[in-house]
Order: sequence, then structure tokens, then C-alpha cells
Amino acid sequence: MLNKFKNWLLEKHYSPLTSEDYKTRIERLCRKESFSLEQLVKHIKEILPLYERSGKRESYGCRSHTSVRQALRRFNAF
Repeated sequence: MLNKFKNWLLEKHYSPLTSEDYKTRIERLCRKESFSLEQLVKHIKEILPLYERSGKRESYGCRSHTSVRQALRRFNAF
């Protein structure tokens, strides 16, 4: 599924570097939070706000110029 996400980003004219970065950030987030990709898909509406401004995990969402947050937003749109 993450390769499909990466290809979808490429189709949306994201650069290959950004597409790979967002894919990797989603993988790392799942490992860090100990949930599967399927759990992320099922609960994205509850998980995403945690990484937004004033969310419980805002500091992690702001890493690397908010790349984690942006990756989650794009994954939600996917």
C-alpha cells in the first residue's frame, strides 16, 4: 500500500524525493507508535489531529518542517 501511496504522490506531481520521504515517514510513524498500516488507515481521522497544532503529539508532527504532519495529511487524502 505504501508503494501505491508513493506512486499516487508522484501522479500528483510531488517530486520523487518528497514522495519517498513521505512514504518513509508513514512507515516510521507506524513503528514509533506501534500500530500497523491497517490501523493507521482505519483510524486516520482520530490519529491525524494528534499531530496537528495543539494536538498531543504536535512536537513530533512539527519535525523536519512539519514533514510528518504533511505526510499524514497526504496519506489521509490518498
